Amino acid sequence: MGALDLNKIENKVFNIQEGGELKIIYVGEKNSYWQDVVKFIVKNPNIKYNITIKAVLWENAYFDIEAILRIEYGAKETDTYLRINCLMMSDKAQAKVIPSLEIMEDAVKSGHGATVSSIDSSQLHYLMSRGLSKHQAEALIVEGFLK
Repeated sequence: MGALDLNKIENKVFNIQEGGELKIIYVGEKNSYWQDVVKFIVKNPNIKYNITIKAVLWENAYFDIEAILRIEYGAKETDTYLRINCLMMSDKAQAKVIPSLEIMEDAVKSGHGATVSSIDSSQLHYLMSRGLSKHQAEALIVEGFLK
């Protein structure tokens, strides 16, 4: 499945019916502001599923997300993971990320994690030393981050 654009998702509740993965992308530019709660609900047993939310924040962008992965009663033997990664492209951008788990079943494997980071200056310097402009180097790093 390709990545979903968080700006274009109207329903913020995802019912996970079968195994797989979901990638959601948000790009915040200028003075963009995004704040919401997104829920992922697993009701069926024996599902393996990975959820990745990635955000790239430029200029004064603000990103505030609470992502909840809920494993319902009866969803035995599920194996799920929820991750949120934010790449800050400006010192003025802000991110608040809260991944959470609500596990109602005993026999499951589930995890969650989050990172908020900026571009590593050594990566940027390396690419620029190979002839790329700063803009080209940043674009390449962002492309790699989103993959």
